[in-house]
Parts: sequence; C-alpha cells; structure tokens
Amino acid sequence: MKVSKNWLKDYLDLSNYSDDELYKIITAHVCEIETMKKMVEATNLTIGHVLECEMHPDSDHLHVCKVEVRPGEVLQIVCGAPNVCKGAKVIVANVGAVLPGDFKIKPSKIRGVESFGMLCSLEELGIEEKYIDERFKNGIQLLDDDALVGADPLEYLGLDDVIIDLDVTSNRSDLLSIEGVAYDLGAALNQQIMPIYPSFDVVEEKNPVSVKVETGNCFKYNCRYLRNVTISESPQWMKARLIASGIRPINNVVDITNFVLLEMGQPLHAFDADRLGNTIVVRQAHDGENLRTLDDIERELNHEDIVITDGEKAVCVAGVMGGLTTEVEADTKNIVLESAYFAPLSIRKTSTKLGLKSESSTRFERKVDYDRVERAMDYAAQLMQELCGAEIVSEVARDVVVTPFPRTVTITASKINSVLGTDLSDEFVNEIFDRLQYKYEKKDLEYTITLPSRRMDLEPSQQDIIEDVARMYGYDNIPTTLAATRDRGYLTYAQKRTRLCRQILASMGLNECISYSMIAEEDLGLYVEKVLPCVKVLMPMTEDHAVMRQSLLNGLIDAVAYNKARKNENLALFEIGNVYSENHEELHLAIALNGLFTSNLWNGFKQPSSFYLLKGIADALFNKLGYEVEYTPYTAVKSFHPGRCAAIMHNGEQIGIIGDLHPKFSKDHDVNGTIALEITLKGIISEENTLKYHPINKFPSITRDLAIVCKKDIPAQEVLKYVKQTGKKTLTKIELFDVYTGENVADDEKSLAFSLTFEDPNKTLEAIEVDKIINQILKRLDRELGAKLR
Repeated sequence: MKVSKNWLKDYLDLSNYSDDELYKIITAHVCEIETMKKMVEATNLTIGHVLECEMHPDSDHLHVCKVEVRPGEVLQIVCGAPNVCKGAKVIVANVGAVLPGDFKIKPSKIRGVESFGMLCSLEELGIEEKYIDERFKNGIQLLDDDALVGADPLEYLGLDDVIIDLDVTSNRSDLLSIEGVAYDLGAALNQQIMPIYPSFDVVEEKNPVSVKVETGNCFKYNCRYLRNVTISESPQWMKARLIASGIRPINNVVDITNFVLLEMGQPLHAFDADRLGNTIVVRQAHDGENLRTLDDIERELNHEDIVITDGEKAVCVAGVMGGLTTEVEADTKNIVLESAYFAPLSIRKTSTKLGLKSESSTRFERKVDYDRVERAMDYAAQLMQELCGAEIVSEVARDVVVTPFPRTVTITASKINSVLGTDLSDEFVNEIFDRLQYKYEKKDLEYTITLPSRRMDLEPSQQDIIEDVARMYGYDNIPTTLAATRDRGYLTYAQKRTRLCRQILASMGLNECISYSMIAEEDLGLYVEKVLPCVKVLMPMTEDHAVMRQSLLNGLIDAVAYNKARKNENLALFEIGNVYSENHEELHLAIALNGLFTSNLWNGFKQPSSFYLLKGIADALFNKLGYEVEYTPYTAVKSFHPGRCAAIMHNGEQIGIIGDLHPKFSKDHDVNGTIALEITLKGIISEENTLKYHPINKFPSITRDLAIVCKKDIPAQEVLKYVKQTGKKTLTKIELFDVYTGENVADDEKSLAFSLTFEDPNKTLEAIEVDKIINQILKRLDRELGAKLR
C-alpha cells in the first residue's frame, strides 16, 4: 500500500516529525515499511516562463529559448522538445540541479550555443511514463497559465510528496486506506482523527434504478443515480494523489472512484446509466456465462462467481472488474454509482480463477468496513457534484441481505499484563484504548470493548486487543525474560542423522538448495515411476504451484536449468526435504551434478561430473552413515538414461534412483550433462539404523587379489554379494579394482579383479585359513554363477 504523506497531513499534524522519525514510528507501531522516499528526487527546480523561442541556427529540431526563471531573471536555455513555444510555462532545472540518476545540470554549449539549464518533462523527473498526460509524452511538461514564475513546480503539481510503501499483512485490511493508516498512526502519535462525513445538494426524486440481491454472497448493495455529469480531466491535486498511490489518472469520474477507494478503502464502480438501464440484479453467474471486462478480454464465468446484471445479462464481475458494455466514456451523461459488500472468499476465488488482481478485489477479499459502504458512496457523490457538476437524486436504491451483529470483547489490565509480562497501569491501558478510538464501557476494572467495524481483522478475542496494546506500547518496551523452565532442548535421532547428511555432503563440496514444495500437476510424473494420488493446493497462486511435489528433483533440476541459463555451469547441488502424496509424507535427499565438479588451473586438473562420481559421493555418504546399499540396472523412469541408470537397493528394497538424465529430456529442459540421484531417508534416519563402533584390530590382516571370469551380463554386484556371504566375518573389506575384456577372455565373458582383506579380531590368521576361505568362495561362485578363477 503506497501512502502519500501529504494525504496523511489532511488527517494528522505531522509538522513536528521528520521523515526518519515517521519511519521509526510507523515501523514500531503500525506495520513494516518496504520503502519511504520522495516522489521526485530532483533538486533546484523552478517554474519558468518562455519569453522567446527561436530555432537553433545549426539544428532542425533544437530551440533556443529565453526563459524567465525568477521575476526579472532571464536565462538562455537550449531545448529539443517539439512542444516548447513562446509564452509557455515550463519546469526549469537550474544550473546546479540534480535529476534522478545523479544527472547534474551544468552550463554547456549545445552546437555552439550556450545553455544555462534544462526544460524538463515529468519522465526526466522520475515520474513513470504511464502517469504522464498523452499531450506531454513526447515533449516537456507544460503548466497552466496560473503557475507563478519562480515558484516550486513540484509544489504546484502536488508532486512535493513522500511516498510510504507499507508492507501490509493480509489480515490488516484497514491499512489499505488512507483513513485506516491515519487511525493507527494517530493512535501512535496520540492524535484523534476526524473522518470525512460528506454533504451535498440533492434533487428530491425517486431513484429510477431498482436493486435486487439474489445471492447470499452479497451482504448489501447500494447505488445512487447522478444526472448531467460532465466527463473531463481531473484536477491536478487529485491526479497527484493517484500517481503517488500508483494509480493512473483516466477521467474525473473514474478517478473519483479510485480516489475514494484509496482514501476510505471502499471499492466503488460507476456505470453508464443509459447503457445499464433501470434494473440491477446481483446473482451468481451461470456456468459458461461470458462477459467482456474493461480490459477488453472475454471472460468465462461459472456458478461460483458473483455478477451484476441489468436483469438479464451480466454487466460486471462483482468486486473484481466492470464490464465493457457499461463503461463510463467521454459522452456519458448519467451515472449509477455502486457501493456494496461482497463475501471475501467468493471474491478471492473469482479473482484467482480469472487471474484478475485489482485494487478492488484486493480489498474485498480482505474484508472492507461494512459500516463505511454508504459513507464512501456519498463521498464519491459529493466529489462528482463538485468536480463533474452532477445532480444527485436523493433516494438511494439498496438491498440488504446480511446485517452483522456488533462484536464485543471483555478484558482487564491485569489480563493484558499477564500475557505481555508488563506492569501497565489501568490508567495507561485506558489511554491506549482512547488513542485507538475504541468504544468501550468500563465497570470496576473490566473493559467491555465494542470492536470498531473499520478493524475487520479483530476477532472477538482478548488476544487481538492485547496485540493492539502491545503495538501502541511498543514491542521494544516489553521486558525480555527467559522462560521459567528446566527443560532443555535437544535434537531427535532423526534430526541428528539429517544434520549429519547435510554436513557430509557440504564437506564434499556440494551446495544445499531449498526449492518450492508446490509444482505444476503436469510435472508430477517426471522423476517417479508411478504418480501417487496427489495433494492439491485449494487455491494456488499459479498453475505452476498447484500440487505438492512427489520428488525433490522437480525443484533441483529447475535450479540447475536456472543457473545454466545464467552461465553458472559448474553445479553440485543437494536438497533434503519432504515429498507428499495424499496419505503420506516422507523425507528425501536429492543430488544433481553438472559441469566440472573440481578443477585446478595451476596443474590443469579437471574432474567432470559423471555417473561414477555421483555414485562415489553416494557411497561415501552411505559408508559414513553405516548404511549398506546395492545398485541394480533400472529403466522405469523415462527422464533417466535407460543405459546409465540404477536403482539403489537396501536389503532387497528400492530406496532410490541414480543416473544420467535422458539426452532428449536434458535438451528439452536445458540441463544437458546432468547426473541426478534421489533416495528416501526413512531408513537412514531411523533409530533402528544406529552406528556401531569397533576397536581397531591389533592383529595383522591378509590381503589377496582374485580375478574372476564370468558372463558379461552378470553384474559385479552379484559377484560381490556371494563373495561377502561366503567370506562371512573374516572378510572385512572387498574392493573391485579392475574390469577386463579382450585377449584370453571369451567374447561373452569379462574378468573382474577384486582385492580381499581378511582379519580375525581374536588371533593372527594363518595363510592356510585364508586359502580355505578363498576355495570356498571360488566353489560358491562356480556353483551360483558359473564364474571361475582366471
């Protein structure tokens, strides 16, 4: 919410507060501020009067102007704007002025002609092009004849303002209006504000428009009829306030509805009465009903959307955007002015579904002040009478379906102190309630507060009242105390194991990522063999975040693509997080490598990412965690290369997948050369899988090398399995150090070379004992696999 400081001055006396002081007060007592800055940063500007304007002798587009910048002081300024002319009132940046972008104005010669300043457009002063009048977009800003020479042009245009951009939380809908911010800031400054109560002349006639509400999602609907309206440009003071708030001025009628929306927080809509007719029916839309909105887009509606109709066809998507057929245009003479209260959830659903986020929908979906609906409408009517010459019909057409009951809370100062840990006096609490302009009754020490309708965020609970007291008192003033408990925090075994995984991977040079848990539904099956019933987000912000992920690789591979697109080629990423299905949530680990894993320029060493590098990282992790795994060929996940992919097995159960991504998939997703892994951490972090420590053996070990010849289609893992089973406890280490095919080995066979280490913790092994075990291993391999000693 962008708040104009000048606008706040209409409600509060801010003369004794600097911008820095206001920043601190608002941050401490109202809400956080994203930015606070001057609307225009330029300095040393004056209003000038062009006395002479001649063509430059050496240019076909430059003008040499004589400009009176102060009474009696005339400067020569060269200007290239096509609309500069004799007699024009202009904005002059004098020598020494500094414009946005640290652009300093100095005396200069332009094609041989001296120039002592610059004639400015609003864009050169930092105002966005979309806010600039079409007449001045290709030239400088021309001012009206009443502009005084030598005066401050920013003050004249209403641009001498400070914009306070508030970071309003979703519950504080009251802060989406100048009046609401003034209430809260006034409480912090101990100033009472007087809200606007409009007054205007009326024509004593019956309202020609009838209103009927046929849906429970519209609590009440009011409209006024205004005749003989003149559509024209808004006055500069109103345009300046709209620009400060980030809204583009259009015409006086539309600008007034936006102006009141910003000041009071109540969305309004103006219909062309002659195009609308004399009947308004508020109902739910029909499935498949179409409406072309003001942005000239055809919208398809359904029964969840509220529409305003002329009795037959829809003319407005209620609370979101008006329809094109009843738009206020230059020839509009009569207006129907709408002010209503719509159900917040219904507006949010429609806004999200249609992808239409407007100033109106933002306020409706966060709740508006039910009691301010009529006052805002009347304020807009008053402004239209003053600025558009409107004749206002006295009767208000309305239909009220729901009338909220007053909400009350009973509380005492002692309750507030017990929660906050403070020692606030009853008199001080009383003062805070007065500053907040609460209506309350006090009996003995008990306050019965009637919650103000402007504060729709307040629930009838003591907690919200206590929070308001804390804000006004100042969070920094609340004493800090340690919790009175002897309990000591600790990490669970699962948390310790998860943290150990992070430490091990980080120590090997990998970087941890955290990605979105929500993905597009169409991406669910990219990295899993089977898509389980998924968890859908009820109201996703976008379709790209519509369901909960079932694989960490969705986010991790996207991170690889994001980095590669920005020329960050060498990546080693991992993520630990939950994956979700309809009835299950499980912790997973995923790793993705791309480019060079390590490289040293001084000796030319380079280690590119590869399947075996990632397998080595995984094995190192499993070894340090004391977790035994096996790898078997795997082709069920289509995004992985069918010949370079393996299932990771533990005790015969698949716990993950490792492999190169499929070349076509990698190309389509801009992640060429990526190797990935994903495993479940369920077993690894289980307390059943604790580390076991053994003392270093004091007896010497015996190492033997075996070269085993077997069929090519027999995995080395299968050979290892039988060697381990036969070696039993005496075989303490086994490593595959060579695979050979070629001379002296049949075409359909391969030779696997293993290094075997034997130890006995109780004695020194004899060579004859090791030979006996070797013979048992060879017999087992021959019997099970047909493998023989080479």
